[in-house]
Amino acid sequence: MSQAKKLMGVQQILLSPNEETKALLEYLCQQAGKLYNNGVYFARQMFFKTGKLLSGKFDLAFEPSISKTLIAQSLPSTPMQQTLMSVTEAFKSFKELRGLYIKGQLHFKPKPPDYLKGSKLFKVAYPNSGGQRPIFIDGQLRLRLTE
Repeated sequence: MSQAKKLMGVQQILLSPNEETKALLEYLCQQAGKLYNNGVYFARQMFFKTGKLLSGKFDLAFEPSISKTLIAQSLPSTPMQQTLMSVTEAFKSFKELRGLYIKGQLHFKPKPPDYLKGSKLFKVAYPNSGGQRPIFIDGQLRLRLTE
């Protein structure tokens, strides 16, 4: 008997924000980019110094040296956790590729995830669940910015 796969969907919403909203969205994406780089720095240092790869879903979200920083606290908790889970997913993929390389099943040596470059903007993810999910009111998207 085959096991049914769960399907996940993503809904893209194109926005035409006013200047104030655009500035707020850019701020959130900048903070998410800084947090992503902080998470990558911590995970890379952990790997280089101890050989341990952080691949647990909430390893970084519950790491006080990351989650208690001003950058992490500048984001609502859900997007903060989603950003750090993106770092964890990148390291999880690296761990899988590294395992294949060690077994001789991969023709190149994988490198640990690297930092964002350039504008350092990163996606701000609000899953469609929980108390912070975005809602539409009168054709306008409302994002929760606080707990």
